[in-house]
Amino acid sequence: MAGNYRFAMDQKDIVRTLITTVGSFTQDRLIDKEQRVQHKEQCAERLAAEDGSSGNDSEVRYSDQAVLANLDWGIDALEEAINTSNIETKHARLDYAEKMLHVCAMLTSDQKTAGVPNPYLSAWAYLNLSYLWKLRNDVHNSVLHVLEMFIVEPFFSRIDFAPELWKKLFLPHMSSIAGWYAEARHRLMMEVVPDSSDMSFTADLDQFFKESLVFSMRPDQMNKLKKLEQLYSESLDENTRLFAKYYKDCMNSDLSPGASKKVMAPMLPIAEPPMTPLHEVSRSIPDYVKFGPILPKSAGFSPVLKSKHCGREGNNRVSLNSSAFLHDMNESAAWDSHDGVPEGNEDDSDYEANDGSIGLTVQQQAKLNRTRSPSIFSPADSPRTSSSKTSSPKSDVNSRKESRSLLRLLSCRIAAPSDAISLPISPSKSNDHSISSADSNGEVIEMPKSCRKNDGRPLSTSYDYVNIRTSENSFQNESDEGSLSYVSLPLSEKLTPHSKALKDFVCPITGQIFNDPVTLETGQTYERKAIEEWLNRGNTCPITRQPLSSNVLPKTNYVLKRLITSWKEQHPELAQELLYSETPKAKFSSPLGKEIVLVSPSNQTSEFSNFKAMDDHVTQRGKRFTRPVVATSPTSVISQAAVEMIINELKPFVSCLCTSNNLEECESAVLEIARLWKDSKGDAAVHSYLSKPTIVNGFMEILSASLDREVLRTSIYILSELLFGDENIGETLTSVDSDFDCLAALLKNGLAEAAVVMYQLRPSFAQLSSHDLVHSLMQIILCKNEESVDLLLMIKPKDAAIAMLEQILMRGDENSRSLNALTVVSSNGIASLVKCLHRIEGRRSVISILLCCMRADKSCKNLIANGIELSYVLELFHTGNDSIRGICVDFLSELVQLNRRTLCNQMLQIIKTEGAFSTMHTFLVYLQMAPMEQQPATAALLLQLDLLVEPRKMSIYREEAIEALIEALQKKEFPNQQMMVLDALLSLPGRITSSGESYIESWLLKVSGFDHPYNALVKADWTETTEGEEKAVCSWEKRVAFSLCNHEKGCIFKALEECFKNNSLKMAKSCLVIATWLTYMLSTLPDTGVREAARESLLDEFINVLQSSKNLEEKILAVLALKTFINDPTAIEELGKYAKCIYKTLRKLKRNSFVANEILKALMNLSSVNATEMWSCIDVVELDLSTNGEVLCMVYFKGCLISSHSDGTIKVWDAGRRRLRLVQEAHHHIKAVTCLYVPSSGDRLYSGSLDKTIRVWELKPEEIQCVQVHDVKEAVHEFAANSKFACFISQGNGIKVYNWSGTPKHINFNKSVKCLAMTGNKLYCGCSGYNIQELDLCSGTVSTFYIGTRKLLGKQTVNSLNIHDDLLFAGGSAVDGISGKVFCRSSKAVMGTFPTGSDIQRIAVNNDFIFTATKLGIIEVWLKERMSRVGSIKMKGKAHVKITSLVSDIDGGMLYTASSDGKIQVWALD
Repeated sequence: MAGNYRFAMDQKDIVRTLITTVGSFTQDRLIDKEQRVQHKEQCAERLAAEDGSSGNDSEVRYSDQAVLANLDWGIDALEEAINTSNIETKHARLDYAEKMLHVCAMLTSDQKTAGVPNPYLSAWAYLNLSYLWKLRNDVHNSVLHVLEMFIVEPFFSRIDFAPELWKKLFLPHMSSIAGWYAEARHRLMMEVVPDSSDMSFTADLDQFFKESLVFSMRPDQMNKLKKLEQLYSESLDENTRLFAKYYKDCMNSDLSPGASKKVMAPMLPIAEPPMTPLHEVSRSIPDYVKFGPILPKSAGFSPVLKSKHCGREGNNRVSLNSSAFLHDMNESAAWDSHDGVPEGNEDDSDYEANDGSIGLTVQQQAKLNRTRSPSIFSPADSPRTSSSKTSSPKSDVNSRKESRSLLRLLSCRIAAPSDAISLPISPSKSNDHSISSADSNGEVIEMPKSCRKNDGRPLSTSYDYVNIRTSENSFQNESDEGSLSYVSLPLSEKLTPHSKALKDFVCPITGQIFNDPVTLETGQTYERKAIEEWLNRGNTCPITRQPLSSNVLPKTNYVLKRLITSWKEQHPELAQELLYSETPKAKFSSPLGKEIVLVSPSNQTSEFSNFKAMDDHVTQRGKRFTRPVVATSPTSVISQAAVEMIINELKPFVSCLCTSNNLEECESAVLEIARLWKDSKGDAAVHSYLSKPTIVNGFMEILSASLDREVLRTSIYILSELLFGDENIGETLTSVDSDFDCLAALLKNGLAEAAVVMYQLRPSFAQLSSHDLVHSLMQIILCKNEESVDLLLMIKPKDAAIAMLEQILMRGDENSRSLNALTVVSSNGIASLVKCLHRIEGRRSVISILLCCMRADKSCKNLIANGIELSYVLELFHTGNDSIRGICVDFLSELVQLNRRTLCNQMLQIIKTEGAFSTMHTFLVYLQMAPMEQQPATAALLLQLDLLVEPRKMSIYREEAIEALIEALQKKEFPNQQMMVLDALLSLPGRITSSGESYIESWLLKVSGFDHPYNALVKADWTETTEGEEKAVCSWEKRVAFSLCNHEKGCIFKALEECFKNNSLKMAKSCLVIATWLTYMLSTLPDTGVREAARESLLDEFINVLQSSKNLEEKILAVLALKTFINDPTAIEELGKYAKCIYKTLRKLKRNSFVANEILKALMNLSSVNATEMWSCIDVVELDLSTNGEVLCMVYFKGCLISSHSDGTIKVWDAGRRRLRLVQEAHHHIKAVTCLYVPSSGDRLYSGSLDKTIRVWELKPEEIQCVQVHDVKEAVHEFAANSKFACFISQGNGIKVYNWSGTPKHINFNKSVKCLAMTGNKLYCGCSGYNIQELDLCSGTVSTFYIGTRKLLGKQTVNSLNIHDDLLFAGGSAVDGISGKVFCRSSKAVMGTFPTGSDIQRIAVNNDFIFTATKLGIIEVWLKERMSRVGSIKMKGKAHVKITSLVSDIDGGMLYTASSDGKIQVWALD
């Protein structure tokens, strides 16, 4: 809980964590029926142990029997409710179970029921009530009942009922107690360790905390140790109860908003160690000190069991002091009335027997041993506690367990050598003195029939006070017939407690006595040569499976080596014998073909410890997959005779299977073989007998021939069992390709169990891909049918299918991976795979599969995001190794790239707050240690989590994440990593399409005015974006940009500058997009002084792209980035240095992006820029159209040039490729066409002629079509029109206004009108006397716009008017050296003049330039922004030629002139 957090948790976090943790615990218990059955039997055995210890003389009261019956009925009713699918029945059984369980839950805590302490029964009832409330979907009440269980009975709750839950909720708070215990015990042990003064700090003191040191303890030291451990256990119980009450108060105070009463939040308690005289040492714990066992072990309720032969009761464990033991044998122990903890249990330790069944028969003892729950240890446990023990076998479906021979510490010393000990003994010969213990590793000893006391002789050595402990020196050898024979090792007649090699002296890998012991950081000790060979195959501890931080072995454990040397000197003959003998090791062969050393359940606290390699990638194995080989000791459940009997029964069926040609007989034989195999409980001899190649081939023949589904499933079951026990069988099956083909065919035909054997055979990717199994494997995953209970496979078919599917998707080339992943998506398997994440087995494989699917089809991200429980992914990340964490990071990074920003933020918030650990801190730690290829994704994910809040204050997470991205971006020698960083940066702005692709580039182009890519993207792949979503995106990208740009004063720009220089086109393009986005965002963010850093690093790069790139989109991106600098005086001056180089490119880009025009304006306004140097023109073509007379007028519209001629012809030209191409001639007018006009709407062409008509033309691509003819009764000399009015100049003063439906209306100015210009409903008339009149067409009112200065000499006339934007350009007679002026239409103010001495006949204007034509055939070019002359163009031909028309395209790239001699001349402007 809070102890797991680096920072304190508030009450809501505690409640949320309680609900999540307890909910997960109860859910797992409800799913695992086998575990519930085992737990019930274990508790029943405790009751039986208590009943046996209380004696047969006392009669159980009827009321006590009723209470126990209610508990049993309640548990049975709850089990029925779990198993039924009928809703009404389920509710009824739950109600009944609640009533029955409440009877036990309400028992008085200080009394007993049938000799059993009431707290134990109440805690058991509360545990089942928590299951009940979970079934009712009331997690709150479920949590309260679990907490009540810990309050009522903390001892058995933490060792029997919910040890794994205790570790998560309470153990983190017990660190101070564990530290106190470790210090105190260390101090005691150091008093006993020989030569402790010169002990190295690197020595493994844990070796001294075992039996080897106990033998040298004095009675007073032993008494201190016993009291210490008792006090330690009591402290754990008391603090567990204290924190349980605190959690309960938190749950009760967390009321809903509608609740009427608000409870004050409770105060967090602090677990403090007991203050005793033992607590004299420093609180600082040396690193080399290992924590001792935290949880004492107990075998039953009663601390005392009767001894039938000694006639007295003994303590439930054997005292290390023989005198104390004999004293205890005469006394009875009682239950502690305060907490229900058996007296004397708290001082249990590793070197003491954990069973007190002295005097029980072998059959009783075996029954008791089968139901013993393994001791659960905390993470602070000494590694030795678990490394020296083997985990008990898993029970089968009927919960039948195999008993193992146990080791018992004898409570009396051997008085004389004549007290011989016979080894081994057979179950048939065992008597009441044969005692076994769950911690003996298959060791057995027969007690002497008389326990003699000390004869009173002086004690010469400390050995007189210690117990004698011997190990079994027998092991099984398999005979040719499959039976078991026993080989006994000789024992010396003078057998003493030190006359054997203690297990501390034996390497768990080699099974030999240590020669050069080394102790790893996990606390486990191995032979140096053996562990070196192991580390060559993988950098993990063989026993704990924990990854090692270093592959360099530590120094020799000299303390242990000295102890071994001392033992060898005292017992040279035994040392020589054991040198050539092999110590039995508990091992099993996994289906993956790797030998795995068994560890006790205490070492399997992590749900993710069982990851093994399958080919080149890791496959997760759940706890149910680990099963040890059956016990081979003489006290095995199946005796030698029983094994021989089973093998004899198997022989006829095996013979039939291998030789018979009758399929039905063979099928029956398979069923019988399966039955006998179950009866043998997987005995090694039976396994060896069935593993012969001929028998295995017989099963394969049945698989290829039979059509009976039951027979097929049974055959698969047997093969799976055989493969699990011996990987060599796989060689028999894989030696023939047809065997695997047969299994693949069965899988495709719907036999799901075939996937298990295929998985165990470890097929290669080529084998899997050749059979096209993806669809079949997905059918298994989609199947909702539960696993059959009659054939319980070691691996569930769904788990095997997931593992093989992962191998298929992770191997092969990119194309095959993509196709296979798309098959998974198309089969609608995403939802089923997401549901599989709640299972620990295969969770990593599921995440790998989903990751492949997201990369192949990014549109499935939303489906995954809507259904996934992210706590499972985070749990896997917290507990996995680096490889698994990398997969989790990649998965989360892909998952948060959603097209909806609000949903993406919700996912990030869940990742940030989910789980019992600080996710951001865990990511930060992983980032600092992650492999190079994982750093970009981890840093990007960590940065996004941090940016969920405004990035105004300093954050270590944000700083470390950005620093990691920039460092990776600067590594030129690792281009792949640079590309990964760029991809991560491209996804950070959060602009993602519905298909999962980033559209930041298209969006930037749209901002620049080039929206073609964006529109195409919207049309092809788009989900409508709401206003709220757009606001969320804008807010998010501002946060990202602000954080990236302001890190270390803009150092990211320097890193991007280096990436620009990379030879990879893909990298350069990605770098350009990111740099453009960051530079553009600078204009939207507050100026923090980083723009200068951006300019210094990126300005030259953007200009280089503008000059050298041939890609239009790249140039537009560079232009958008440069626009950010035009408002910076320093930047624009520096940009002006490149004006001449980029001027031409910018002018070309104006037609695609308005941003280019803004940059051009800024450059032209620079005094340092010489506009004359940048302008030039090229004579493109000259057309002689004199056959049609003069060219009177021209207009340019959308790539077409339309000209009118004096013979009444109108010609349409294609001007798209600079050269004019005639596409149409129209001869509708019968006289000269004097004027052409295209209104601003661009939908019509109007032509006026001397034939007194106005024609209206419809504009079509490369064609015009006359649609209307209006007879205006007068010749038309100049013309302007819109949709309502047509205005033209005829003979005389004034103008004619025609409303398209009536007769022309004459408006007299008393002035001669020479030219017209129209915009909207305003008409401007250029008149004689250098006068400009303004006519409002709607009201008909006339006003004077401008009046020129009168001159006595010469006529002063306005010859041409042109309107562009809000400016009115007028040209005419030269007056005082001024031939034209520029007016602002709104204010009528003069904005500029044309200082030329020649009269202006025609004016043309585009976005950049103003062209004025004079009488002499000279065209002067003026810069529009500065009104300065930049050049001139001379018309070809005779000097007296008059320019009749002048027109330019809107972008100023082309200039067209028409002359009175019938020619059209074209110039290209550069």
